[in-house]
Amino acid sequence: MHKFRNQLFLISGLIWLLTFSGCQKWVDDTDQPLQVDESEVFSTEKGFREALNGVYLQMGSETLYGKEMTFGILSLAGRNYDSVSVKKSGNLYYKAATLDLTSSELKAYSASVWTKMYIAIANVNHILNNVEERKSMFTGNNYQTFKGEAMALRAYLHFDLLRMFSSTVAEDRGIPYCTTLSYQTEVAQNVAVTANKCIADLEVADSLLASEDLTTSQLTKWAVKGLLARIYLYRGDKTNANKYAQEVIASNKFAMTVGTNADLLFTKESLFKLYVYSNNFYASVKAFFGAPALNGLAVSSQNALYGTGSTDYRRSFIDATTGQVTGVPLFPKKLNASSANIFPMIRLSELYYIAAECTDDLTQALTYINTVRGARNLAPLAAQDMVNDEMRSLQLQLEYRKEFLAEGQVFFYFKRVGLPFTALPFYPTESPVVGRSNVAVSADATYVFSRPE
Repeated sequence: MHKFRNQLFLISGLIWLLTFSGCQKWVDDTDQPLQVDESEVFSTEKGFREALNGVYLQMGSETLYGKEMTFGILSLAGRNYDSVSVKKSGNLYYKAATLDLTSSELKAYSASVWTKMYIAIANVNHILNNVEERKSMFTGNNYQTFKGEAMALRAYLHFDLLRMFSSTVAEDRGIPYCTTLSYQTEVAQNVAVTANKCIADLEVADSLLASEDLTTSQLTKWAVKGLLARIYLYRGDKTNANKYAQEVIASNKFAMTVGTNADLLFTKESLFKLYVYSNNFYASVKAFFGAPALNGLAVSSQNALYGTGSTDYRRSFIDATTGQVTGVPLFPKKLNASSANIFPMIRLSELYYIAAECTDDLTQALTYINTVRGARNLAPLAAQDMVNDEMRSLQLQLEYRKEFLAEGQVFFYFKRVGLPFTALPFYPTESPVVGRSNVAVSADATYVFSRPE
């Protein structure tokens, strides 16, 4: 692992020097870019695999999916927790919990996300360049595998940047979509164009990747289909979102975990999961939820969300310090040490929720939701629980909040459906002051992180 990390840092350092904050504008007085001998890194197929794995390691940093973009800042902004004290947690987390996204603390965090994500994207582009230049060296299907996986990674990273830093309005400003290492500044086109570029990369990846590959620790064909469903739904294209969700469900390659609560992250349902090796994941979890910070969801709020005396496997909370259900059980047990530094990025349950939202048949929608509920040890909803679209939306909102607690996805759900700030759970009911310098005025502006200029 140490040898691999050294190679990763070499590549990261190169990209940083070449692209200044990863695909941001070049320093005007920069001479010819520094060059390194890449013949060793990309001389073997194993080297390409290690380079791709290096991007996953970058994604696992605390700033990104190893903490803040999963159970940290994005879950705070998604109102997953009700117990957040400015005195105990600090200004950064309190500002996130109150959705004060234009605060100086969150602007500094946003700049770090922007930089790290674009460095990862630049590394992906660097890999893609070498995949093409060295195409003749690959054996079997490795050319298709490496190219497809890299293009899927590029789309995954860009899409989460889009979800964080742009509104959901098609005509509003998107984010730069970087496909090359270039001296030229990448211009941010609108949200619709940016999303279409993500889709275009994923369609190529879908055509290249083999359906037999079920390696969930990297982006495969099935993760690509799941991501396409996610993006199409974000765009409001329910037809295509349903199409890709159905392809995953009907494949029978993955199944809901039934009859056990041994793994509360339900990692066997993962289409794509991230191994968070680049930091001490459990130490980060305990520091976030344990004393003195004590971020988390109080018992009263757990009862309100899951129901008092609920049999729902997901209603499992412990004291972060003792690991017991007594004491201060604010900490979601799903993040306990048994998670083994694994974090789900796309799960099968999300595809069932997408199918439930996109179908015109409310009876079928009920069946999809009940499939997940059954796997979570809950009785099925009855027909009278979903007699119209409004009730379907309410049930899905509850399911998203229960299923993806502390995973970062609830924030994006609230943003996508345009839930008014005053309808969010917990904290002040008044809307925060929203900066308008880098997004057009739109209904969901409170969900837009500030991009660095």
